Amino acid sequence: MTRLGFIALSALSISTPAHAHQFVAFFDYGRAELSQNGYRMVRDAAAYILRDKPSRVVINAHMDTAEAAAFSDELSHMRAQVVATELVALGVAPPVIERNGHGATEPAKNTPANTREPLNRRAVVDYFP
Repeated sequence: MTRLGFIALSALSISTPAHAHQFVAFFDYGRAELSQNGYRMVRDAAAYILRDKPSRVVINAHMDTAEAAAFSDELSHMRAQVVATELVALGVAPPVIERNGHGATEPAKNTPANTREPLNRRAVVDYFP
């Protein structure tokens, strides 16, 4: 398996200048359930959030272009909600969580229409002081 294949199937924690950590969970085609790696990502995110006590946690969820356009906004919102629900279950205060579903409008990897791309089926958790 290539390194890219490993990344596409696992959760990521990425350091950026804007904030300490960004967490990413990937989803199966047409699904909103967290994988084992997705649950691990949410647990990691919750640990940082509970430690740092940010004033704002933003979840942005996305789709690939193969997932039906009529369903894409709804499914991306469902993905954001699944992550938010798990964060709350782990102790994150609901008022600090913002959920956004972007459908296929902000791909991580540009693809032609009607293309299945695992990197685009994701939820990204950022938090801010």
